[in-house]
Amino acid sequence: MKSSRLLLALFVFGLIPIAAWSQSNSPQNPVEISGEPRHHPKFENEFVRIWDVTVPAGDVTLWHAHRNDNVVVSFGDVKLRIETLGRDPVEAPWKFGEVRFSKATYIHRAFNVGTTAFHNFTIELLKAPGGANLTKDPGREPIIENERVRVFRVTLEPGQSGPMHTHTVPILAIALTPGELEVTTKGADKPERVSRPEGNVLWRSQPVTHSIKNVGKTRYEGLDVEFK
Repeated sequence: MKSSRLLLALFVFGLIPIAAWSQSNSPQNPVEISGEPRHHPKFENEFVRIWDVTVPAGDVTLWHAHRNDNVVVSFGDVKLRIETLGRDPVEAPWKFGEVRFSKATYIHRAFNVGTTAFHNFTIELLKAPGGANLTKDPGREPIIENERVRVFRVTLEPGQSGPMHTHTVPILAIALTPGELEVTTKGADKPERVSRPEGNVLWRSQPVTHSIKNVGKTRYEGLDVEFK
């Protein structure tokens, strides 16, 4: 009898943490991004906060809240099922280098229903810099532009140079692939050689006019995110 009661007690109390966990995380009671274990802080200043996110194949995030407008950048090909509070579930692929903008506030969770890990940067837009006029340079067309950001894709084959262009607002440069680059800046004495590993982020707050050349042996792909 005592052994039966002991087993019953272990069974009941063993279920309590599971039940408590399942009730504590729901669309009505989400965690903040900082409490979602697949989101890791990468970079932050007064204008942006970057989360380095990896969701393994077959895994699912907790329900979590996005309280700031954000830009999400994918580092690979993957298939996701997104469940968002108040909306129908969406199952769709993400491609390498794909960029999406979302308005806050929303609550969701992401299922990785593909066979590869979903690695992305989630870039929260905090304070708007403001106060600068955007320029338009020949040969550079944004892939996303709205009231918060302007995003450019940078693709350079070995030996290829991009056009000279001007950033009049703060910029976040993201390396989607490793690259050996030569940066020629207007007003500088000589070009600067830069090695950028995959996932490297560079923040530049001051206006700059420059061009970039791929001096490596492989294609370089990156993103320039301008903040309005």
